[in-house]
This record gives sequence, structure tokens and C-alpha cells, in this order.
Amino acid sequence: MRPPGTGRLIVSLLIGRIPIGIFSLAIVLLVRAETGSFAQAGAASAAWAVGAGFLAPIQGRLVDRFGQPAVLIPSTLVNALAVIGVVACARAGSPTWVLAVFAFIGGAALPPLGACMRSVWATVFENDTNARNTAYTFEGVVSEFFFIIGPVITTVLIAVSSTSVALIVAIALSLIGTILFATGSLARSWRSEPFERTRAGALASPGMRTLMLSIVPTGISFGALEVAMPAFAVEHGEKAELAGILLSIMAVGSVLGGIWYGARSWSSPVVERFIVLHVALAVGTLPLLIADSIPLMGAMAAIAGLALAPSAAAAYLLIDHVAPPGTATEATTWMMTANIAGAASGAALAGVIVEASNARWAIALACAGPVVGAVLTILLRHTLHPIVPATPEPVASAPAPRDA
Repeated sequence: MRPPGTGRLIVSLLIGRIPIGIFSLAIVLLVRAETGSFAQAGAASAAWAVGAGFLAPIQGRLVDRFGQPAVLIPSTLVNALAVIGVVACARAGSPTWVLAVFAFIGGAALPPLGACMRSVWATVFENDTNARNTAYTFEGVVSEFFFIIGPVITTVLIAVSSTSVALIVAIALSLIGTILFATGSLARSWRSEPFERTRAGALASPGMRTLMLSIVPTGISFGALEVAMPAFAVEHGEKAELAGILLSIMAVGSVLGGIWYGARSWSSPVVERFIVLHVALAVGTLPLLIADSIPLMGAMAAIAGLALAPSAAAAYLLIDHVAPPGTATEATTWMMTANIAGAASGAALAGVIVEASNARWAIALACAGPVVGAVLTILLRHTLHPIVPATPEPVASAPAPRDA
């Protein structure tokens, strides 16, 4: 039976996370339009990604300690002000480093809606692994939907208006969705497990550290594609904005793969499933290298996306096995940090590669990432065993989060 408040939570998530598919691409296109440089555009995108990666685990730990509304609402307000700063500085012709500073702050204050949603799912479906797997897959598919519709919205808004308008629309959606989510009954009533936490938090688990190591190279891949796809479009006689369509096609492949994965009941151990899906992601990305035209790149992008949502769902289910008790939100944000750290490095490296050579070498970087991640996962699979904690007494001194 679906708990009361689930509908509102899903709708608010749909609204609040659409900007994820707008912010990054729009910032790349905005800075490139102002400076004419893919290297500087990659640097600005990297600043956003580094900001998000820097603060996400801190936000996750605060959510675990004080509850979801107490963190989500201030975060979305600061994020909105920072992105307005990016738009204002772009219109004023400010230097790229000034845009990068505001982009860093905006990324750092990005509301951790996905992590909060997964924490709610983990509690609601605590005793039903299949339902939890389906919920995680649904959230992964929805995330990919954002990456389908986000670039499309960005492309359309730029075509009819400007990149600045695209960022303003993203701000509005983020504010509305996050506030609706944070004030819902499930978000307000959610509580983290009241176990004693160490300074290392979620990273006290060897399995969590392995997941971090395996996800960083995958993040490098997608950060590189954010820069490589616009460059590929330009090299083939099209506008850079066409990259939004190519990235959306990749996300369509991910949605299709996620629907297939989520519709099945799985009996295999989650560790084996994660490894197989990570290898499938690596293999599926390689065909991007053979694309020598826009239509062929679209087809290869769809193939590359097929294993994305399934591998992400398996990773988040694995978190429930390897993360220490009481660190549900923090553990998820560490995964996001690994992805974002990789994306920041990938975007910056790809920008330099494109300026020095061409888009194909940046695409090669994107293809190498998942391969490295899969190899690391296989080599360190012995660390991905479930944590079976003792049953310590709840810590009386740990402050309980209050309802907003």
C-alpha cells in the first residue's frame, strides 16, 4: 500500500529535479557564448560540479542529523541567488572567473533532493527489497527523464530567447519543487537511524570507499561528454546547442534500460548485479568512438545510455548493504560527490583536449571512464560485503530532527 504523501513527493521531485538537466548545459553554453572558448566553458561547468561535490556530503550529514526540511529549504534559496548571480554577471560582461565563483556557490547549494528521496524510499520499503529496488530504479529513470527534458528545454529556451532565460526557468522550477518536497508529510516525518556516528561517517565502510572509486571514472565520462558533444556538433557543421539533443537521446536509452530493469524481479546478489551492469555500461559506451556523423552519434548515444539507469539503481541498492547505519543520506551524497568530482575533472580535461586537438579525443576520454570504473569494481569486489552491525543502544545525546 502506498503511504500517504507519496504522490506529492513524486510530483515535487519531478518539478525540483528538472533543473539538473538545465543548469550544467546552460552554464557551458552561456560561458562559451560570452567568451568563445570551450576551455573556459568547461572550467565554469567544472566550478559548478566542484561546488556540488564539495558540499553534498556535508548537506547529507546535516540531513541525517537535523531532518530534510531544515537543509533543503535554505539550500534552494542560496542556490537560486547564486544562479541569479551567474546570469547578472554574464549580462554585465564579467570575467569568467567571476561567473565561476557564482557557479561554484550555486553548485554547492544544490538541494540534495535525490538523496533525500532515496532515504525516504529506504524507510518506506525497509522490509521489501524488491519494492525498494523498483523504487530506486524509478528514481533513476526519473533522473534520466530530467536529462532528456532538461537539455530539450534548454535548447528551446535558447532558440526562442536566451541562455539567461533558461537559467531563470531552472531557478523557478528548483524553488517550487524543493519547497513542495520539503514541506510534504513524508519529508517532515523522516528520521535517520539514531546510531552513533564516527567522524568518517559513511566512508568508515570499505564498501563505500570502493563504490566511490568506481563511480569517479564514470563521472569523468559524463563530464567529458558535456563538453565533447557541443564540440562534436560544431565540428560537423551544426550549432553547439545541438548537443542538448544528443545528450537527451542518451538519456532516452537510459530510460528504456531502466524500464526493462525495474520491471523484473531479481534473485541474483546485488554485488554481482552491480558488477555486471557496470561492465555493460563500459562496453555500451565504446561505440561512441565510431560515430562520424550527427545521426550516427545519436544512435551510439542511445546505446551508451542503456545500462546507465540500471547500474545506478544497483549502486544505490548496494549502498543499503555497505553503508553504516544512520548514514543513509550522507552515503547517497558521497556517491553523488564521486560522480560530480569525476564530472568536474572530465569537463575541465575535455575542454583542454578539444582546444588542443578535437572532439574525438574528448570522446575517447569519456569512453575510458566507465572501463576504468568497471575494472576497479572487479578488483575490489571483496570489499562490497554487507555490513552486519551489532545492535548498539540508540545514542540518547544525538539530537532528533524537528518537524518543520
